[in-house]
Amino acid sequence: MNFSNYFYCKNRNTKLIIILSILGLFPFLFGLIDILFNKDNLFFVINLPKYYGSIILTFLGAVYWGIILNDIHKNLMSDKVKSLIICWSIIPSLWSGLILIFDHNITIIILALCYIIVQIIDEFIIKYFKFPVWYLFLRRSLTIIVIIILIFTYFLVRNI
Repeated sequence: MNFSNYFYCKNRNTKLIIILSILGLFPFLFGLIDILFNKDNLFFVINLPKYYGSIILTFLGAVYWGIILNDIHKNLMSDKVKSLIICWSIIPSLWSGLILIFDHNITIIILALCYIIVQIIDEFIIKYFKFPVWYLFLRRSLTIIVIIILIFTYFLVRNI
């Protein structure tokens, strides 16, 4: 699938979602660059990829909270599936809270693992909703980039 051709045929709101999602990678990149070049005198007071990554992880779960409230196809789902999706929607935020509580560099790898788990769950949950095809492609691409950034971040900060 050629993403650039796929992007041009979308409506304005879809393009805006895609652009903002891609721009959402910048805090990850800025944090990684800061750690790479300023190990001894960081510009950011915090490990930006870890903190920003935790915020975005929370957002990825919260998406399902909003979807279950508004999706017109939810009546086609069993109550058990709806309950599982609602419960799932808060789990990433609980993980994020735990990641931020502990001040150990291994939490960056745990955060990367959480992104992998969220992506795997998304692959299963998405079949219950009428998500556009581009959304899953975008999520996969962004998740891979975020995981790579988090792994690099871990190796840069493990000795700090």
